[in-house]
This record gives sequence, C-alpha cells and structure tokens, in this order.
Amino acid sequence: MKNILFVVSILFLILSCKKDKEKLPQSITESNAVIVTDTTLIDGVLLELIDNNGKAELKIDSKLSGSGSIKISPPCYFLRWEGNKVENFSYPDAGVDHTLVILGNIDKKSGRICGKGLQGLLFKKDSIVITPKTLTHSFTCADSGADEKIFWGFAHD
Repeated sequence: MKNILFVVSILFLILSCKKDKEKLPQSITESNAVIVTDTTLIDGVLLELIDNNGKAELKIDSKLSGSGSIKISPPCYFLRWEGNKVENFSYPDAGVDHTLVILGNIDKKSGRICGKGLQGLLFKKDSIVITPKTLTHSFTCADSGADEKIFWGFAHD
C-alpha cells in the first residue's frame, strides 16, 4: 500500500511540474514589449507607428501594399500642426497623394516630443512607401510640424 501511495505521489509531482513548464513561455513573452506610439487615419487607412522592442515599425491597416522600413530610432511620431492634425501634402507632379513625415531619434531631455530624425511616408496610387532617405540634421518637434520643403524633398527624391 505504501508503494502505491509513493508511486501516485511521484506521478502527481511529475504532472504538476509539466504544467508549470507549459506556463513558462507565456511569462517570458510579457517582457517583449510592443508599444503603439502614434496613430493616424488617412483616406480610411489606419497607420500605427510601433516600437517593437527598440525597432520602429509601421503597421498599415489596409489592403494597400507597403514597402520600405523605418530607419530612425523609436519611439516615432507623425509630424502634426494646428489642432493636432497630421501634417500632409499632396504632390500630383510626383505621383504622391499624401506625404507624411515620421519623427524619431527623440531627445528625451527636451520635455516635448522633439528629435533629430525624419523620414518620409508616401501614399502613391496603390501603395504606401517609407522613403529610404532620412534627415538627421535638424531638431524638430512633433507638435510644430516642419517646413513644406521637407515634405517636397521626400516626395520628389
């Protein structure tokens, strides 16, 4: 009788340890933080800027195809102007319906959302393109937008 109780106890311990091991990967994934830092809606297309464990990404909630990658460091934000509206310019001569600018390389000391990294986001006929070119020479704040020359440059590059 003692042998049967011993065997049953051992089996119980083995099964309970197995269940604990199955739970382990779930607790590990909690440290993998994916944070949405900014969103906007352009022509019915939802765009989300994401900080995926220190890598900036763009999520496009649309059937439009996307290309390119964000090269500036997260967190990233869309440049905005009066009324918190995302700054956006159209350049039909370049085949661009909407030009947005993404701000990154944030300076955390400024007390505002300001940084030294800019990258273009272009809505073309059937696609959304993240420009390969980045600008890292000027200090820009997300809530004050930028000169239209920057948008023109990304659209015509």
